[in-house]
Amino acid sequence: MPEFRSRAVRALVDLHSVELRRFLETWKKFKASGKPMPEAKGDADYESPERLAAHVQGAARSYMIWMAEMLGRPVTEIQRAQSWEEVWKDFDGFAAATLAAWEKHGALITDDELNNNAQAFKSRWGDPYGIEQMMEHAVVHPMRHRIQLERVLGA
Repeated sequence: MPEFRSRAVRALVDLHSVELRRFLETWKKFKASGKPMPEAKGDADYESPERLAAHVQGAARSYMIWMAEMLGRPVTEIQRAQSWEEVWKDFDGFAAATLAAWEKHGALITDDELNNNAQAFKSRWGDPYGIEQMMEHAVVHPMRHRIQLERVLGA
């Protein structure tokens, strides 16, 4: 376990790991249930349970890669997924590498970098985000999808 430069970042990395794992647990229950996918008109990520899981995993990786790039410390050991099929080639390995990258690169983020809300960077979808905002977004993303699946399951 790397030593973190910021306790706040450590907490966000831990929360992200917990929420990503909770999503995967709920996703497995959802997949086994045979229930229909939640409605999401025109969203290709909802075409199948596998695509939704790949979307959540791919986004988790993409968020960390983006943050490291914005801070001038590019991630070299993993790449952004180019397709949902790429994520599914080795789903468990993809997830493990993503979580390891969160630990490794999250440990380098300082409190000053985290809290510099005056410096916003353009996200991949075009909106401005600070590093703290993106980390919080990354924590909530799997949570939102987990809750969505729990509703379908009636949990």
